[in-house]
Amino acid sequence: MKQIEERGGDFAANYEILDDNGRRKNECEIARESYISGAKCEHELLTRWHDPKEPPEPGRVVLVKRNPSSIIPYDLGHIDNDGNWVDSWCGSPIDDKIIGWRKIHE
Repeated sequence: MKQIEERGGDFAANYEILDDNGRRKNECEIARESYISGAKCEHELLTRWHDPKEPPEPGRVVLVKRNPSSIIPYDLGHIDNDGNWVDSWCGSPIDDKIIGWRKIHE
């Protein structure tokens, strides 16, 4: 994931300073659009589901999305030192297919 400063630089480098009519945007318009763009980007990064083929570091507890037909569609899980998904509540292996995982932000 890119650092905030790096994403800010990318945004600024590609920002259109003229509106659709060729008029230069004022500071309020620029600030508003920048804030909205940043908030959308942060929301996307914080709520996206990660591919289980790219697991989190071992021991980090994450929200796990299981097979939709599972009795428990979401659970707290982590990767053990052997690379297996484990239920963080009881320590037993997760046998269901893992569809995705999401970091828990505190």
